[in-house]
Amino acid sequence: MARIEDSPARMLRAGAAGSRIAERLDRLATHSAAEGALTRLYLTGSHRAAAQTVADWMAEAGLTTRMDAAGNLIGRRDGARHGLPALMLGSHLDTVRDAGRYDGALGVIAAIEAVSLLGDAADTLPFALEVIAFGDEEGVRFPAALTGSRAVAGTLDPSVLDVTDEDGIAMRDALATFGDLPPDIGSAARRPDTLLGYLELHIEQGPVLEAEELPVGIVTAIAGAERHVRRRPASAPDTQFAARGALRADRRQGLRPHLGQRDPGAGRHRPLDVLHALP
Repeated sequence: MARIEDSPARMLRAGAAGSRIAERLDRLATHSAAEGALTRLYLTGSHRAAAQTVADWMAEAGLTTRMDAAGNLIGRRDGARHGLPALMLGSHLDTVRDAGRYDGALGVIAAIEAVSLLGDAADTLPFALEVIAFGDEEGVRFPAALTGSRAVAGTLDPSVLDVTDEDGIAMRDALATFGDLPPDIGSAARRPDTLLGYLELHIEQGPVLEAEELPVGIVTAIAGAERHVRRRPASAPDTQFAARGALRADRRQGLRPHLGQRDPGAGRHRPLDVLHALP
């Protein structure tokens, strides 16, 4: 196996890599449906443009690219021989409305940069490297979150394809018009023996690392998400607006993290993660 360079020159390359990551984050943030803000929803024009830009960067890093049936962009570098199981790196390309530019995008771009820094040494590894840019994590356009990763895990319920966005467009129709994607959503699922593991770099959306003056942390647990639908009576006021206000209050009271407190929500009612109000 080729020795990965460990020298002052490599440190200089790493510094340049950091600058390149920052520049690419700025460029990726221009692919947005909102003027003066970052909003990039699943299976939209801004998603397509972002995916093309990221595919170009993947190719520059020596990755062979494809897009699966769920709209996930995947770049692969084979390692020492063809067909090896892969260590998968990455995150998601979609955003919430008026998003931060690091959420999701950092994990994708940093993974591409890591493969680029490995250079030819990546071709001698006893495993493949894959960088994945999930099409949907946030679940903003359609009332179904984590569509990209659930498709890869093989846990996506096909009935999700029938959910519609606020314009009445079904997810299956959006997939059909997004590009030249495989028609069977089930084909996005990966067999466990084709993957060694998954690693994601993500910005912390909280105060702990900053307060502890730590540059990085390792996630040991994740929060679960649920979706609930509440139907609004025709004579009722804007229930969705009122519910959102209640949710914000719940989050302020029940989910604000406290340093040193392992369960900030202990002893309180559990707030909803997402609420959709339907007529």
